[in-house]
Amino acid sequence: MNYEADQTFPADLGAEPERCATCAVRNSSLCGALSSDEINDLNKLSRPKSLKPGQTFVFEGDQIKDFANVTQGVAKLMRGSEDGREQIVGLLFPSDFIGGPMSDTNQDEPYTIEAVSPLELCIFPRDGFEVLLEKYPALERKLLDRTLNELQLAREWMVLLGRKTAQERVATFIMHVAEKMRNHGCQGTIGFDLPLGRADIADHIGLTIETVSRQITQLRKEGVIDMQGARHILAYDADRLRDYAGF
Repeated sequence: MNYEADQTFPADLGAEPERCATCAVRNSSLCGALSSDEINDLNKLSRPKSLKPGQTFVFEGDQIKDFANVTQGVAKLMRGSEDGREQIVGLLFPSDFIGGPMSDTNQDEPYTIEAVSPLELCIFPRDGFEVLLEKYPALERKLLDRTLNELQLAREWMVLLGRKTAQERVATFIMHVAEKMRNHGCQGTIGFDLPLGRADIADHIGLTIETVSRQITQLRKEGVIDMQGARHILAYDADRLRDYAGF
């Protein structure tokens, strides 16, 4: 069954609507905390939205009106500076949640969120979603768990930018993407596409493009990774990659 972007789903789709039952991130996203009947309530609020690479979901400074689950694709979070430059401060992968429910209703979006690959979102209007948070404590707990996990990742990223060598930064970035793409810890050979080009990777981890390229080349020479084309990574030994990342 195909649905057009931004189409609102009908309320009478049964115990678990087809869109939810076939969703690739059904169990790993916030929705995994809900039963089929509870999912049906959430589905009544939601609508799908598709973005092409380069399209923006929300701009920094906009008022937050909608939240979203990422169901497919990757997006980048960017923060502007006073002189007009933009810094990539994070990436969003399938099952990640966009928004901060239960925050100040007048709060502005702190980041610009832009698709870096074809992006599929499941959109929830703020008011209705916050009502469901109060109705279903399991959903609220899952959201809190994810928020605490994001805080831990932010602290680890501070260590990366402040203490790690160039090699450790590049290896850590590759490791992070691999784990997010697989949605669990890495084992054995991992194959995936880098969501960012080398200029954006350099911006994200605080290096120059030349340094990123040198470190990727070095990781290839030492047999930690291989590449097929410009972006497809093969990581043959997850434990070695962790070692190079400084874990």
